[in-house]
Amino acid sequence: MAAIITLINESRPPLIVDVEIGPEGVKIGAKFFDYDEIKNFSVLYKPKQSVKSMYLEFKNSMRPRLAIPLRRMDALTVRNYLVRYLDEDLERTDPPLSEQLTKLLKL
Repeated sequence: MAAIITLINESRPPLIVDVEIGPEGVKIGAKFFDYDEIKNFSVLYKPKQSVKSMYLEFKNSMRPRLAIPLRRMDALTVRNYLVRYLDEDLERTDPPLSEQLTKLLKL
């Protein structure tokens, strides 16, 4: 069953969702996250490794980390804006292991 679901998901194009970062919080698609819900953020930009993502960690441990590809957005501009409202996770220097494995295994 898992193999069938994986095959179906592989054939679909990636879902592109609008992300808005404002003074009140972050809106991802129709979902809004107030800055009070977010523990910290990190922005990784490593062009040689094709990494350009923003990560949001939530205060609620039941909510998983959110990885957002920045695509055409300027990573430094995003970082400089978010640092005004959230703590920055300076210890994150690489993508999470789960993301690295997904990329390595081409899932």
